[in-house]
Amino acid sequence: MNLGMLVLISLVFPYQQAQEDFDKARDYYNQGLVLRHDATQARPLFKLSSVAFRNCVGHLPETPVFFREWASAELLAGNPAHALMVSRRGLRLFPCDASLLKINHWLLHELNLEEAVTASSVQVLGSRNILFIIAALNLFGWVAIFRTRSKLRKIGFFIVCGCVLYACTVISKYKGKQGFAFNAIVAEKPLYLKVGNESSYPNHSGLALKPATQLKILDHQDDWFLVNTLDGRYGWVMANDILIDLGN
Repeated sequence: MNLGMLVLISLVFPYQQAQEDFDKARDYYNQGLVLRHDATQARPLFKLSSVAFRNCVGHLPETPVFFREWASAELLAGNPAHALMVSRRGLRLFPCDASLLKINHWLLHELNLEEAVTASSVQVLGSRNILFIIAALNLFGWVAIFRTRSKLRKIGFFIVCGCVLYACTVISKYKGKQGFAFNAIVAEKPLYLKVGNESSYPNHSGLALKPATQLKILDHQDDWFLVNTLDGRYGWVMANDILIDLGN
C-alpha cells in the first residue's frame, strides 16, 4: 500500500466515523422526542445523542442546524451548562441565527444568570459568512486593479482599501477584548472556589457559583485552574468542574 492510499484512508476514515456518530446523534434525538412525555425513557436517549454530537465535532461541517440540535440534545439530557456553551459556540460562527439566539436567551433566563451575554460587535464582524464575503470582495478588488484599465480599477482600489480597513477594525477589536474574554463556564453543579490547587485546601467564603457562570482562566497546575469571575472573585477549580471554551 503506497503513501497516497494511507493518506486518503487517514482523511476519509475519521469523516466516515463522524458521519456515523452524527446519524446516531440524530436518531437518538428523534427517539427521545417520541418519548418526551416519559422523562425516564427519554433522558437516556438524549444523553446518548449529546455524547454522539460531541464525538463528531470538528469532523463535519458546522452549520446552524448542527448547533441547534446539539444544544437541544444537551438541554433535554439535563445539561443546561453544556447547552449554553454549545449555543455560544454556534453564535460565534452564526451571530445572527434567530434560533440560536432564542436558545441562548432562554438558557440565560432559566439559569438565572446576572451576566447577560449577547453576540458582541467583534463576533458579528468576524463571523464566518461576513469574512467569506469580504474575502470575495478583496479578490474582486485585486483583479480589478491588475486586470482592467477602466473605472473598475478605481473601484477595485477603493474595495481593497475598504477590506484592509475592515480587517484592521476586527483585529483591533479582537485584541481589545482579549484581556476580558471569559473562556470557561461552571459545569452542571454549583461550584465553590478553592484557596489552593489541592482538594485539601478550604473553600473560599461566599456563595457557590451557579452552573454556566462565566470564568476567566488565569493559570493552571495539572488538573487545577486558577480562575476569576466577573464580580472579582479568585480561586482554584478542578478541570472536571468547568467547561473550557477552546474556540473554533
